[in-house]
Amino acid sequence: MRNFLSFLLLFLTCTVYALEPIKEYVDHPGNSEYKFEAVEILTEDAYKLKSWIIFPKEESDLHRTLILAYGDNGNMSYLVRQVLEVVGQGYTVVMFDYRGFGESQDFVVEKDVLYYDEFTLDLKAVVNYTKARFDTKIGVWALSMGTIYATELYSQLPYDYLIAEGFVGNPKKVVEVVHKHLERELTLPESSSKYELALSKLSLPVLFFAGDRDGLTSPEDSYRAKYLNEKSEVILFKGGHLQGFQALSNEYHGQRYIEAISSFYERTFKE
Repeated sequence: MRNFLSFLLLFLTCTVYALEPIKEYVDHPGNSEYKFEAVEILTEDAYKLKSWIIFPKEESDLHRTLILAYGDNGNMSYLVRQVLEVVGQGYTVVMFDYRGFGESQDFVVEKDVLYYDEFTLDLKAVVNYTKARFDTKIGVWALSMGTIYATELYSQLPYDYLIAEGFVGNPKKVVEVVHKHLERELTLPESSSKYELALSKLSLPVLFFAGDRDGLTSPEDSYRAKYLNEKSEVILFKGGHLQGFQALSNEYHGQRYIEAISSFYERTFKE
């Protein structure tokens, strides 16, 4: 029975680990009490990205800025509820859609490709925009596949800190796991051969959230990467792939998750 449940959990995490862009939005920051801006960000190869910037209330503003780099399916609207909880605790959050997702410019996405290098270009454009706009420390909050783009980007364009959940330590291992358990063939971009080099340069402070039942991006990946910077930390939670926000809730959704981010920030930058 235990083996069956373990396989079921692995199956559920793997089935969402595939490129699945959705154009329609299911939520919107305009439905909240917080001020927001809808902006268009242009990439260096001339793709237009839709972005929402959500601001905390003036009395709670910590002057901390996070860029959300989500995973491989849906669009940014699927994370609005989580982002609003973070904004409520004093953070400005910059959301955006990769090309081909949401209302960003169209881009042909093949579902048998694990990820595209172009999504790193998208994150690069958003980081550049955010750096120019906000005079704060700039953090990237990367989920699942978003951790690949955040890792690849850092050696090209440094930013201040990384919050990583479902960290990908080896894209080839992800392909092997999906093939073994789902008999599904996924391909990798040529740049994946250089991912280990990019990972070795990930020397910024990172707060890793790792699920003890994550069958796809194991906690071991986070622990191995942790040693690249002495200020990095791992938060191990009881749950599967990308279940940290739910698992670390308390009085409000994601309370202990957000508190961990704030404590990490304060220790890292000695506030």
